[in-house]
Amino acid sequence: MPPAPDHRRTELLDAAVTHLTEHGIASLSLRPLAKALGQSTYVLTYHFKDKSGLLAAVLDHLDQQERRALQTWTSQAPPSSPGAAILAFWHWQTRPDALPLLRLNYEIFGLLSSRRISGHHPRMIEDWIGFITHQLTAYGQEAQAARIDATLISAALSGLTQDYLITGDSPRIEEALARLAEFTDASTKAASRG
Repeated sequence: MPPAPDHRRTELLDAAVTHLTEHGIASLSLRPLAKALGQSTYVLTYHFKDKSGLLAAVLDHLDQQERRALQTWTSQAPPSSPGAAILAFWHWQTRPDALPLLRLNYEIFGLLSSRRISGHHPRMIEDWIGFITHQLTAYGQEAQAARIDATLISAALSGLTQDYLITGDSPRIEEALARLAEFTDASTKAASRG
């Protein structure tokens, strides 16, 4: 029988993520975080051992949140095409209440790519590629080609998201997204005909 879920640990992780969306993760330290959460440092070390354990738990928690978000989104009515799915998901992930968490995710990506944090490979990117691959295959694209196209689309969306978070230039980015959606639909149609 699997162990019962540790609800207290989950509550602490939820509170830590909320705090980190407001204050960032780069300067994460146990004592200030414990104080901000109204807890003792002992409580955090009991549940996470040390800063490295807390960081790994936070990243895993964010992975799980992203996976649940993708599942929630895909359970909605399917868009008319893969390109429409990309545009709909873009608007869903950049809604005002989602932006703090989106910013935190991109801060983490930056820290991982600069090797300022290590020891954990977030599954968010793999989940996102899997999500796009599923969208493409649902519209008739062959699985291997869909995975390659999904990697390209994921990279394009990641770059556009970073651009949006930095510049806020919605009109230019919306035009680029429309082109990406057109490319995706054309690629899917060509693959299904071939």
